[in-house]
Amino acid sequence: MKIIKRLTDWFGLHPMAGDSIGAFFLAQLALTNTLGFLVDPTAEDDYLFMFPDTGLNQFLMTVWGLAYAVPLIWRRTRPALACTLLVIPHLVQLAIMPNLMVPNIHVPIMLFAIAAYGSDRARKLWLLLGIAAAMAAAISWTYGIPVDLEYPTNRMQAVGFSFVVLSIVVFASWLLGAFTRERVTTIRTLKDRADAVAAERDRFAQLAAEQERSRIAREMHDVVAHSLSVIVVQTDGAVYALDQPGDDAAKLGLAHAALERIAATSREALRETRELVGVLREGEAPEMAPQPGLDEVEALIASTRASGMGVDYAVDGSPALHAPLGPGREAAAYRIIQESLTNVIKHAGPGAHAWVHLSHTGEGLTISVRDDGLGVAENDGHGHGLIGMRERVAPYGGTLTARPRLDGGFEVLATIPSGEATEMTSRLSDSAPDGDTPTLMTRITDLTRKNA
Repeated sequence: MKIIKRLTDWFGLHPMAGDSIGAFFLAQLALTNTLGFLVDPTAEDDYLFMFPDTGLNQFLMTVWGLAYAVPLIWRRTRPALACTLLVIPHLVQLAIMPNLMVPNIHVPIMLFAIAAYGSDRARKLWLLLGIAAAMAAAISWTYGIPVDLEYPTNRMQAVGFSFVVLSIVVFASWLLGAFTRERVTTIRTLKDRADAVAAERDRFAQLAAEQERSRIAREMHDVVAHSLSVIVVQTDGAVYALDQPGDDAAKLGLAHAALERIAATSREALRETRELVGVLREGEAPEMAPQPGLDEVEALIASTRASGMGVDYAVDGSPALHAPLGPGREAAAYRIIQESLTNVIKHAGPGAHAWVHLSHTGEGLTISVRDDGLGVAENDGHGHGLIGMRERVAPYGGTLTARPRLDGGFEVLATIPSGEATEMTSRLSDSAPDGDTPTLMTRITDLTRKNA
């Protein structure tokens, strides 16, 4: 079966090769017919429409027979030219042989080809010429035979009957070619449509992969930034403790505790980084990527407190008040809290205190992270992290506000609605012109990569 398919595909790509083979076999029938009109010149019998078997006549009959078959070589590649060349031997036939011949079967074959592979103008023209040829053949084959042959006495009726039969053959061949043309066009259209659907599917798969890489880049940014901030604070604390006067054993105990926290934070960061990098290496689906949730917020708070910064944590309401947030929304909430605490550690200054407040309502989850530190300074690096946090809530129709507090410090307020669909995504999809949404997602992905 594979060999047959390969041959079919090859002949489909090289139509002249298959048409040449067909022309070769049909040429044998044509030559047998034309050379059959040659008789021994010494024969005493008088044969009608026969020619002496001489060298010249053999050559002429051979050329005549080949003239019927050679045009079939261009049957599919140049059907108009093939039809024109086929007219020549038929004109010779009308002049010297007023009788039906085997090579006349080439006429319906060529009409099929012109209807299937020719241009619209050529198709209509050769249909009319085919009907005209049917009339010429009917007249020639009726009136070209001597009267004394056994033939219908009413030659007009014979011409009419022959014309109708030949016209039916002409039109049927042309119509079959037209049907074949429509079928090929339909198959090509369906194939192009299937290719377009496959390309679109691949494009969306690539876009999903890019979005997943962007998400992983944000995850790694949050993990590494938070862990390094904790490590820096603990290291500074250990150095400060060792430099202070007092009992060496107590100082070593403080340094030892700080180093233990550094080791624990480093191991946790290394574990999460390996998980994220493993997703990239193994090509796992986005659903297989690690997704921290609200259950891990308390551990995050504890890790931040261990770094030496005071954090108050409170939760109002219950998740039962709203629809389940799902892994994506919970991961976004976790990363917003993590990034906010990281910024407090990096920018709030020594002695700062933070308050983390989660509120569950019927609409969803509200997050508040505030501190009493130094607030915002120019070029302090808040921009990149804030952009990442806004991108986390945007797909779910949420909002994020980051601003200095009037009484000092900084606060981050985020809302994450519950539910399967978001109003913002719907508005973007409905209001954006065709083709704008992939561009918007691409810009978001590029911006996220730049800021990660």
